[in-house]
Amino acid sequence: GPSAGFAHVDCLAEMAVRDEWVTVEGREHRLCRWTTCAMCQRHFTGVLKLEMVRKNWRRLRDAPVSDDKRGALLEVACTLSDGGEVDMAERLYEESIAGLKRDALAVVMTQFGRARALTDTDPAAALEILSGLRVTMGRYEDATVRASYACATAHALRNLGRSRDALPVAAEAVELARSAAGPEATKTLECASLYAAVLADLGRLQEARAELERVLAAQTRVLGPDHPSTRETSTLLDGLLAMSRYRKKEERKKE
Repeated sequence: GPSAGFAHVDCLAEMAVRDEWVTVEGREHRLCRWTTCAMCQRHFTGVLKLEMVRKNWRRLRDAPVSDDKRGALLEVACTLSDGGEVDMAERLYEESIAGLKRDALAVVMTQFGRARALTDTDPAAALEILSGLRVTMGRYEDATVRASYACATAHALRNLGRSRDALPVAAEAVELARSAAGPEATKTLECASLYAAVLADLGRLQEARAELERVLAAQTRVLGPDHPSTRETSTLLDGLLAMSRYRKKEERKKE
């Protein structure tokens, strides 16, 4: 019924064709209604995000090559890979390379998206792709793009058990994201959460705890306590606190 709280995806899609510019923390941002709520300016997540990006891709699939078409295809591929549909995401990445091979920027960004999709399932392959893109990605003036690249590289390194190598890369990602979007932007908090996880891997539990507590407080304010990212950070922090208690208990046994 009308009070059940469900979003009408078709209505949201109808509104999404009217992107607008908003000012956040003194910066101008393009508010994409395909991925962001026009009321609260929070990003869509879960099933709603997947349905919206799929609708956007169907809208643009047969259109001429454009920035919007590239962005829509990469958004679908990244969303599918984040949701575990890696095989379908891989096909979309390959399709975008085949269809846009004359456009160097599109190829670079598609390869980068493919690497992001592989950071959990095949971090060695992801790192190989990312290494090949290092020079090109470093030339981008957009600090948000460079932050995403650093974050993906640190993630792949960590999954390969190379947390010591990942630490400076994760720290760089945090600084780039903070300078580009502000201290409480979604990308900044994502990078900071990864940085905290790498600190924990290296046994620097107090630093990791302080970083995660900052991230959790910001996510609770910006995204709300029930957002998936907030809940994930809360779970990470609980695990870290349990690890700290265990370590202290073991240290007392040795005294």
